[in-house]
Amino acid sequence: MPAIASIEDDATVLYNKGIDLYEQDKIEQSIATFKKAISIDPEFYEAYYNLARIQESVGKYQDAILSYEKLLKLEPTDYESCLQLANLLYKKGYLAKAQTYLAKIPITSEFGTKAKTLSDKISKRQAEIQEEARIKAAQSLKTSIVGSVPAPSGLVVDSKGNMIVASFSQSVIFKISPDGMNKFVFANKEKGLDGPIGIAIDSFDNIYVANYNKGNVVCFDKKGNPNILMYVKKPYCINLDEKNAKIYVTEQQNNSVISYDISDILKLSSIQKQEENKNMQTIKENQIKAPEHEKVITFPVTDRNPIGTPSIIESNFTRSNPQSSVTAPIMVPAGSLFDY
Repeated sequence: MPAIASIEDDATVLYNKGIDLYEQDKIEQSIATFKKAISIDPEFYEAYYNLARIQESVGKYQDAILSYEKLLKLEPTDYESCLQLANLLYKKGYLAKAQTYLAKIPITSEFGTKAKTLSDKISKRQAEIQEEARIKAAQSLKTSIVGSVPAPSGLVVDSKGNMIVASFSQSVIFKISPDGMNKFVFANKEKGLDGPIGIAIDSFDNIYVANYNKGNVVCFDKKGNPNILMYVKKPYCINLDEKNAKIYVTEQQNNSVISYDISDILKLSSIQKQEENKNMQTIKENQIKAPEHEKVITFPVTDRNPIGTPSIIESNFTRSNPQSSVTAPIMVPAGSLFDY
């Protein structure tokens, strides 16, 4: 420890006495003497330095921290003391505060490399503490099983808090009440499901399902009515943007992510459904009014009476009008108003 030449000054005399006591291994007396010197001269930097080092050496870390902080206010560029203080703060668990002092040490200084090493060590410890806190918080959470579903693969929650859960192995989508007390089948194979995995839901509670085995995406309304929106090769994950304007699907077979404009999909789907309904209606009408055979009705045409008395013939597709020499065949299915 540096000794200061004796001057007729009480603080200096006490400072030198403190050094003598320390060398005589009279630690407590030495500490008390340095403190007394500082009380006479509060800006006695050397007294703070020796006091801090002695306190640190005997394990009085909290006292040493205070002494280092005071001396660094007097001499901010004492990077050795800055490093010592940061190390003490690290030992006491004041990690963020230790980092603030290490940041004051230039990397180009004599203590820069040691400061960097300690800073990295502290950063690692801070990350460990955060992870420990996260795990502890997770373990303290109160959990409960609110529903049992075989091989659950996808989950969303609707606006009423109901859980919509997909079962990949059973090709079923279950709806479970918020309390888990009620569960029923929302959709199954009869509605086109085959290996549902990803599920998404929009603000209207329409449910979008990545139907893995069938290679399509199906939309179910609140009542569970299905509507195939698109065909995707092995769709897996599915999601919507916050405006419900786009739908995103991961396509496993092609290792790609695909986005679709929902309005275009619904428009196309609506057209397809209209065509399907139209075709179904035509089939039904043909089934109801299926003609046994076709009949030809011809009308004599005159200037005064353009529609004469109809007559029916079978297997004759023309009839001549003797007055106008005009042939006017009309094909009418059996069972129509003209079938007499």
